[in-house]
Amino acid sequence: MSKIYFFRHAQASLGSDNYDVLSEKGELQALELGKYLISKKYYFDKIYVGTLRRQQHTYEIISELYKKNNLNIPDPIILEGLNEHQATEAMKTEMPKMISSDAYLIKLWKEIELNPKKKNGNMMLGFKYFLNLWVNEKIIVKGIIPWKDFRKNVRNGLKIILKNTNSNENIGVFSSGGTISSITAESLNIKEEMKIADLNFSIRNTSFTSFLYSREKFNLLSFNELPHLKKEMITFV
Repeated sequence: MSKIYFFRHAQASLGSDNYDVLSEKGELQALELGKYLISKKYYFDKIYVGTLRRQQHTYEIISELYKKNNLNIPDPIILEGLNEHQATEAMKTEMPKMISSDAYLIKLWKEIELNPKKKNGNMMLGFKYFLNLWVNEKIIVKGIIPWKDFRKNVRNGLKIILKNTNSNENIGVFSSGGTISSITAESLNIKEEMKIADLNFSIRNTSFTSFLYSREKFNLLSFNELPHLKKEMITFV
């Protein structure tokens, strides 16, 4: 029986020009995750990482910590099927148009103008609203991978990982919230796409979700664990 650990990347830079960069807090979160893994003697036979910078940087911080402590950690196998869905990219294209015409989004943005402290919360509400439309194909953006194809890519990525997992191996995977939600749905046979998309909003930065795998079964062992972060360090982006 093998164990496969899916780690969500550390906090990215929500609201900045480049979301795909870890924030200062994100770098600290990744460092705390690395300290925890070392203290609990986690070792990995293989490591998989997506192509996104926030995923790779999270792994790099942990890898450097392992090496500083003279501990072995495998070089990553880069796997595009671990990438996040592209709702954020779709939103950048469509949201400016929607803000001037969609009543719900107009309300959220007016609240931000009146109370800037609501910015992060309202931006997340706006993203969730947009995601629901996008998953249901009410919004289609040219050049953006649609939700159904994202789900297909994740399944293919998972097949590659499972095919190359030998008996009694520990596998580490650095990915994103939507990808982990999709993989969790595969293990639990969840078919409702909006439930899968909404699960994304529960997954915390640098949390890990673990699975048991044998050649016959791929079973959820734990979900969204975060023993290494104090309350003030917990984020969801």
